[in-house]
Amino acid sequence: MMMGTSLGAPDKPAERRRSGSLPTTLTVAPAVRAWLAVAALGAGLLHAALAASAPLPALIVLVAIGAAELGWAVVTLARDRPPAVRASLYLALVPVAAWAAVATVGATSEAGTILALPPLPLAVASALDLAVALTIAVVLRRGRPAAQNTGAARFLASLALSAVAVCGVTVPALSVTDAGIGAVTVHLEHGGH
Repeated sequence: MMMGTSLGAPDKPAERRRSGSLPTTLTVAPAVRAWLAVAALGAGLLHAALAASAPLPALIVLVAIGAAELGWAVVTLARDRPPAVRASLYLALVPVAAWAAVATVGATSEAGTILALPPLPLAVASALDLAVALTIAVVLRRGRPAAQNTGAARFLASLALSAVAVCGVTVPALSVTDAGIGAVTVHLEHGGH
């Protein structure tokens, strides 16, 4: 029995799901791209700020992750589709898995934590990375091209709302990193209020 429309034509999204293939070109709605870019930007800033107080091996990893997230955010905002959409779904989960592994090893080792970085910035960066991964998963699951002509006002509104939401969690997390504390201390030493 052939599943599909009443005309006997196969249902293409269902057929695509059964075959496991995803669309070769996938456009993402501007509002979704704004959210993805801003969330990746927040995670990248947190990873870069955490690098300031990390030991050398962790510093290298944090700088690499932060630079990748920041670069991906810029390209995502500039283009019609995020770069490497399918790979980005999994790559956004790499930092989350790394912090989970470090926390697990640190909690089970006799010496205590291996890496003494502040937990709030790590948690917020992980939450933002999870948000990016979940958003990409929904876009890929939908499997159809998004409408691109939704209007500049809608794009600007979604960009502003995304920025407010991400700043609301990123700024407090940045304030407990050594980079954030150093920024306030330097400002106060130079006659700030």
